[in-house]
Amino acid sequence: MSISLLLDIGNSSLTAQRLALEVTGENVTNVNTPGYSRQTTNLTPGVSTVINGLTQGSGVKVDAIQRNYDSFLQGQLLSANAANGQATTSNSSMQMVQPLFNDLTTPGLGSSLQDFFSSWQDLSVNPQGVPERQAVLSKAQGLVDDFHRIDSNLSDIKSNTNQSLVGWSQDVNDSLTQIASLNGRIKQVAALGGQANEMLDQRDLLARDLSQKLGMISKDQPDGTLTLSLATGQTLVSENQTGAFSLQADADGKYAVMLTSATGGPATDATSYIGGPGNSQGSIGALLQMRDTVVPQYQNKLDELASTLAAQVNSVQSSGFGLPTSTDPSGATGKPFFGVPATTAGAASAITLMIASPSDIAASDADTAVGGTGNNKNALNMAAIYDKAIPMTGGTMTLGDFYTSLVGQVGVDVQSADRSETQSTATLNQLNTLRESGAGVSLDEELVNLTKYQMAYQGAAKLITTGTQMMDTVLGMVQ
Repeated sequence: MSISLLLDIGNSSLTAQRLALEVTGENVTNVNTPGYSRQTTNLTPGVSTVINGLTQGSGVKVDAIQRNYDSFLQGQLLSANAANGQATTSNSSMQMVQPLFNDLTTPGLGSSLQDFFSSWQDLSVNPQGVPERQAVLSKAQGLVDDFHRIDSNLSDIKSNTNQSLVGWSQDVNDSLTQIASLNGRIKQVAALGGQANEMLDQRDLLARDLSQKLGMISKDQPDGTLTLSLATGQTLVSENQTGAFSLQADADGKYAVMLTSATGGPATDATSYIGGPGNSQGSIGALLQMRDTVVPQYQNKLDELASTLAAQVNSVQSSGFGLPTSTDPSGATGKPFFGVPATTAGAASAITLMIASPSDIAASDADTAVGGTGNNKNALNMAAIYDKAIPMTGGTMTLGDFYTSLVGQVGVDVQSADRSETQSTATLNQLNTLRESGAGVSLDEELVNLTKYQMAYQGAAKLITTGTQMMDTVLGMVQ
């Protein structure tokens, strides 16, 4: 081995160990950087040569600075983030719905319904009593107010959910733009033969954060870029081209989510793609499900309860008689007790109490054989409505049972949302732990590497010093 080759070997080692120290230092300084993936210096022997029949090495070189990255795990993290985003948002929304139907802590619609029919039972004891009649009106108004309160709160949840889409679309568009920009820069670095490890980490972190909001599919391309698309095929990011979400309001202010694909073309309605049954993921999927499916289902049942209640009460009211007055000695009222729309839709928000005077309450069936307007038969018939089996959605049941089934459905949905959030969070935490075990920085390991590369660097320097001394000796002999 010539002295010059010895110096070349030492020089290659100095260069390789210095790069390894720099990479190790980069790992240490980014130990707490979100999304950072540990980098490893891959060292390989230099090209060997044969001199005088002997194979001699040419030192060491850095083959690559490798980022610890698992594409399969990244895909699982995207899916887990989407599921967790949906579950967390759904659970948060259901926590706002639950108190509206919780009669255990405070009196609610169920109690008001029972109190209303109990007041009729009390009126049957003294059918001509004005205080008892006033109690019926008071309980009826409380029942109407509870219908209005619950429906109004449900409408507010839909409205707030709808309005939150504005900020959501802006955040998603910003993330898509950043990912597309990184795609372009990464492609340029790769074309020059470089390694854009830090930019790849930034892009992966952006994709994971974005997947919390929107379920999507990612695919790594040979040129280093990342393609993102919806499960239904619409392209969100392709190279440095990006799609964009926008909102289009209808006459009622309800937003449709419009998507302009990264591949071009006009904006299309993507609401069903990202929030429809069976394919909704991410927080946006949960928001659209709450606005378009879950809350409307509760309101539909509330409307049915209000409409059926009014129909049953008005039927009995119209067949009875109130107290005689100067304008109507017979006591015939002819007035409906509750006012509701002709259709079931909107009944809970529109139901009103149509009777203002206690005399108009039809407690009697006008049976002169038992006292005419003084009897209590109609009041008893009215009180019996509470226990009457009525054909309704879900089967024949009483008004109380129908409301109980609605409360039960809300309870089941709340438990399901809470369970989904717990399970999805546990899954996501497990996957993040797996990622940290492979891509996370271990200070203990990096400190060991620092010592190892430092000693190797010192050894290479000593090798060069020795070679220099040998060269000086040879030159001295020549002189």
